[in-house]
Amino acid sequence: MATPQLGNCPKCRKLYLRIRNICDECYQKHEEDYLKTAAYLREYPGSTIQEVSDETRVSVVQIRQFILSGRIIMGNFPNLTYPCETCGNMIRAGKTCKSCKAKISQLDQQTSKDEREYSQEKTKAGGYITHYL
Repeated sequence: MATPQLGNCPKCRKLYLRIRNICDECYQKHEEDYLKTAAYLREYPGSTIQEVSDETRVSVVQIRQFILSGRIIMGNFPNLTYPCETCGNMIRAGKTCKSCKAKISQLDQQTSKDEREYSQEKTKAGGYITHYL
């Protein structure tokens, strides 16, 4: 078993023993934020993410992370949506909206096509040179 090492907390930059990915104080704050968010949503299930953030003083980014990590189940809260990672449009599932996924898919397809074409050109030129050397 590896021994824990010292590191700087990515949130507060404080030196800590790496047992988790953040220091104990930030972890406690993270858990408190989750409990406040969950309690507010239980009491007001029709709230939007901005309303939850305003009332609990937990950032929209942190609430989004609770959703993406599965700590908050979207099915129980009909008005709860969060911003798309790419364009900021409000969504209920995944990290990106459908239009951004389509754009990313098109870019991936174009990149794959370009890579195949480049590979074929390189093979033709490289094959000739290596064949005669």
